[in-house]
Amino acid sequence: MSTLRGLVPAPLAAPETPHLRAGRIRVMLGFALLALVVLFFAPLRAAAGSAAPAALVACATFVLIQGWQWLRAKNAADDAWLMQEHDDAA
Repeated sequence: MSTLRGLVPAPLAAPETPHLRAGRIRVMLGFALLALVVLFFAPLRAAAGSAAPAALVACATFVLIQGWQWLRAKNAADDAWLMQEHDDAA
């Protein structure tokens, strides 16, 4: 386990808040839903017709927006956490 930790290039700095955890879970669920839509696109298209491409675009858009928002929030939390350590040392 310690060898794996040594291979991680940039560990997460800030502890995960409930808000960040909820965002991370939304992103993971969005990716899972997108994977299911892509995997079962042919049966979905047979069942839903022309609504299937719209469902694919909607899932992809959800993942992009949620992922972008989560990354911004996580980066801001990491930056604040890292700057807090530097402020204490000065």
